[in-house]
Amino acid sequence: MQILRSLIFNILFILNTAFWSILGTLSLLFPKKVLIFISYMWSYTTLLLLKYICNIRYEVKGLENIPQNENVIFASKHQSAWETIAYQYILGNTIFVFKKELAYIPFFGLTLLKAGNIMVDRGASNKTTLNKLIKKFKKTLKYRNIIIFPEGTRTLPNTTAKYKSGLSIIAHNIENKYVVPIAINSGIYWPKHGFIKKPGTIKVHILPAIKTGILSKEEFQKLLTQQIEDETKKL
Repeated sequence: MQILRSLIFNILFILNTAFWSILGTLSLLFPKKVLIFISYMWSYTTLLLLKYICNIRYEVKGLENIPQNENVIFASKHQSAWETIAYQYILGNTIFVFKKELAYIPFFGLTLLKAGNIMVDRGASNKTTLNKLIKKFKKTLKYRNIIIFPEGTRTLPNTTAKYKSGLSIIAHNIENKYVVPIAINSGIYWPKHGFIKKPGTIKVHILPAIKTGILSKEEFQKLLTQQIEDETKKL
C-alpha cells in the first residue's frame, strides 16, 4: 500500500510542480509578489497531497521562540526535500539560501533569483565574497526572513554533517538580529533519495533564538550545533 500511495503521490507531485513552475515562469513578467504567492501555493498544495495520499502530517512547536516584529535567520536541520517545500508555507515571508548550481537549471534558476533567494558559491570563500554575502543578509533582513541549512546538505536521520562556517561568520558580523535554530525529523518520512514516503507526523521544533553580534564565531558555531543536534535526537 505504501508503494502505491508513494507512486500516486510522486506522479501528482511532478504534475503539481510542473503546473506551478509554468505559472512561476510566466510570473517573471510581473511583480515579485506574484511569484512569491505562486511559491506559497506550491508549498500548500504539496502539503495537502502528502496529507491525503501518504498520510504524512506535520506539527510545529516553539513558535513562541520566534522574536516578534523581527525578521530572522532560520537555521534548520536538513534531512529531506520536505523542508525546502514546506517552510515557505509554515514560516511565511521567507527566502532561501541556495547553492549556485541550482541557478543554472532552466527557468527554475530564474524563478529562484526573481523571488529574492540568496545564491552562494560554496567554492568561493574569500573575504570579498563573504563581505558581499553579509551585506546581502543585512539588506534582506530589513524586509524578509532567511532560511539556511547550516550543514549544507541533507543528512540521514541519526547522522550529522559538519556545520559550515559561513553562518557563524555572518552572525558574528551582523548586530542585533536573531538566528532561530530548527530541529526536524523529516528524513524518517520522506527519506533522502527515497521513493517510499512513510506515514507519520513530521516534527518541526523551533528552538530559542540566538542573538547575533555577541558570540565569537566559535562560540556561535558550538551553540547552534548543540541546540539543533540535541533536539533532533529527541524527535
